[in-house]
Amino acid sequence: MQDHPAAHELLDAVAEYLVAELRPDVPSEQRFKVLVAANLCAVVARELRAGEAPSVADAELFNALAGGGEGPPAPGEADAEAERRAQELVKIIRAGEADQRLPELLEALSEHVARKLEVSRPGY
Repeated sequence: MQDHPAAHELLDAVAEYLVAELRPDVPSEQRFKVLVAANLCAVVARELRAGEAPSVADAELFNALAGGGEGPPAPGEADAEAERRAQELVKIIRAGEADQRLPELLEALSEHVARKLEVSRPGY
């Protein structure tokens, strides 16, 4: 464990500096790049803050939608497990095996999209 400031706090500080202090002093044709860099720092900071929780929730959601009986992913394996379980669900959907459940799937998958947006673009 590192002492404070934590990585997400450092990234927040860099993002704030880029937007509030550096951007006004940068030539206008370069300001968009500064905003992109600030946004990147903010997204990574939110990912660090969230930890594995979104991937664990996604893995469990995809597992339930695919009809699997697997439990939650092992610590440190949530990202890979969520991806694997998503691919299983994709195969089921592409094979037409979930056609009768499309309204249920769409509603449930909106949770997944909301989690992604909470990290990439909160408040969207």
